Amino acid sequence: MRALLVTMITILVVIGLPVAVMGQDYVGSDQCALCHNSVNPNVNYNIWEEYSKTGHPYKLNEVNGAPPVYPPNTSPGVPFPPPAAPDWNDYVYVIGGYGWKARFVQAADGKIFTADDSAQYNLFPRGTPQWVAYHLGEDKPYNYNCFQCHTTGPDPNGSWHPTTPNLGTFSEPGIRCEGCHGPGSLHVASPTTTPPPITGDSLAYTRCGDCHHRGSKTNVIPASNGYIRHHEQFNEMKASKHGDGNAPDLTCASCHDTHIPLLYPDAASPGLSGIKQDCETCHQGYEVLLNGQPKNIECIDCHMPYASKSAVGTQEGNGWMGDVRTHIWLINTDPVTRDSMFTPDGGQVKLDAEGHAKVTLDFVCLPCHQDKSVNWAAAWAPNTHNGGFVGIPGVAEVPTEFQLFQNYPNPFNPSTKIEFALPKTSKVRLAVYDLLGQEVAVLVDGTMTPGLHTVDFSPENLSSGVYIYRLESDDVSLTKKMVLIR
Repeated sequence: MRALLVTMITILVVIGLPVAVMGQDYVGSDQCALCHNSVNPNVNYNIWEEYSKTGHPYKLNEVNGAPPVYPPNTSPGVPFPPPAAPDWNDYVYVIGGYGWKARFVQAADGKIFTADDSAQYNLFPRGTPQWVAYHLGEDKPYNYNCFQCHTTGPDPNGSWHPTTPNLGTFSEPGIRCEGCHGPGSLHVASPTTTPPPITGDSLAYTRCGDCHHRGSKTNVIPASNGYIRHHEQFNEMKASKHGDGNAPDLTCASCHDTHIPLLYPDAASPGLSGIKQDCETCHQGYEVLLNGQPKNIECIDCHMPYASKSAVGTQEGNGWMGDVRTHIWLINTDPVTRDSMFTPDGGQVKLDAEGHAKVTLDFVCLPCHQDKSVNWAAAWAPNTHNGGFVGIPGVAEVPTEFQLFQNYPNPFNPSTKIEFALPKTSKVRLAVYDLLGQEVAVLVDGTMTPGLHTVDFSPENLSSGVYIYRLESDDVSLTKKMVLIR
């Protein structure tokens, strides 16, 4: 009988049907830890230990009279509940808080707090943490429509709240082991002969897409207010050459190890990375040269710009930055702005005749080259990998003026690079300050020759936040902001 049931489960997984089948129960992640809280010889790390530091378990966090606690070297969390209702006992859950933003579910009625313009707390990744409105004044029940991607074992039936009906139920808050692998009662009963119900290719791609899509699992990429909307990476993959169904395609698991922290890489154990392979694994021989010298820049800096918005989107000079990297990869090198990236109503990303999307240069180039235009960027972008840049305005071999460039990456953790240009031999001081004006680091203090200079900044004892870096030379004083994320 058990063998027949396992066969039925396998068939349901293969054809893509939900895995809520007869005899399958959720047993809880503590049961998973009994076997998986040790070094797995197949991967050479402790799956339970590393997974427990990723963002998945913290999609929904229980509140027991105190703020949720996040793993070391990850989120600083939220300082207090919404200012208009500051008692933690008034809340039962915090939605998120591990990255980007946090929202608050009320204990009294199971609804999301919306009564004040300080209802959502934006944490990451750019700018000073801040309180903003969330559906101000609306009646927002925390129901299945919300938590189907925040919990393990979500079910539209019943109610998780004792007095508010029809909210739906779930097995555990957060995306626990069974949230991805499926209910594990049969596996727990016979771990050596019965695998978890969701494995293989389905787990590597289709299962990720159950939550990392918006609207449906197609190449239609929803957008809003000039940015791609968040949690739509499956849609982006389908709208790219990497996942459009024309082999060879990638899956999410081709690049990501979902058991290892990615958003906060310092949380992972030494030697581990949430990225299994990077662009250079397949795309070998590509580099960016500046005046004949390799430019210290990664593929994702340009091909995965911050074009998506979860909480924060800002204008950076003539450029734009959201707070989530896009998975479109393809760049539109024409001299057009982000308006042309979206459909006329702004609700979707435009697709070409092959069903592919492209990211415009004001997302790709201008967040760093903030005083330039898309016309300037379009003059250089098509030849990025064809012999390199020579004599780009503003970064010529012998600069014509003092310049201080935006650090990269930004936001950063654990280190970033700061570039500046000197038109002549000069006494230079480059220092970093907090927002109170206190000096926290001196990176350069001495005489330097003309040209483009790069300095590494790797703070060890600074907390997350916005910092100012200032270049002083002769009668020149130039400043820019950077964001450190711990």
